[in-house]
Amino acid sequence: MNPQLIAALLAVLLPQLVCAAVDFTPRFMDIFTEGATLRRLYFSDGEKKFMLSLNRETEVVPDAGGALFKFAKVPDATFLVVRSRHSPDDRFEGQTLERYRESAKRLLPVGTRGAVITGETPDVFPINSWKSYRITLSFNVGPVIYQQSVTFLNMNDADQVALITSAPEKDFGEAAHRSFQIFRTWQEMLPGDEEPIQRN
Repeated sequence: MNPQLIAALLAVLLPQLVCAAVDFTPRFMDIFTEGATLRRLYFSDGEKKFMLSLNRETEVVPDAGGALFKFAKVPDATFLVVRSRHSPDDRFEGQTLERYRESAKRLLPVGTRGAVITGETPDVFPINSWKSYRITLSFNVGPVIYQQSVTFLNMNDADQVALITSAPEKDFGEAAHRSFQIFRTWQEMLPGDEEPIQRN
């Protein structure tokens, strides 16, 4: 990930990590079944665990206090899941919405030029009764035009997450699709999910 983007993310988001409920550091659990090993990605919230499903073309590593996803077929794109500096009490309207726009701009890499907001979309994840707001920006990094979307998503009464997808303009549609497909699989890991699958 671009070191300048990491620095910007840490400056904006790190102060909020101390009071985090869901820990967005990626962890893995190996499940053994029928001679094969299944590696499951999960995040912890006390005793609870939450899973995301990945395909073999996606890599995830810890980054900026969260989880950074990279795509083999879209090598210049990234998808970062990290705690938001806002809380679910900050409504997506009025003056508060203007603060969300400013936060989205601060999450751009240092040294970008010509940044403009190109779109805003509410409730982009119509699952789990989640409320969300997505802000999409366009900007230049050297001679290359990039796009970055920042989705502020209220997961529950205590947790708001920032979902940040960034890619060159030509790759952004594919990167956005892959990011959406990953996070829509979010689900709580129940006790039986940690056991090997039994075949009849």
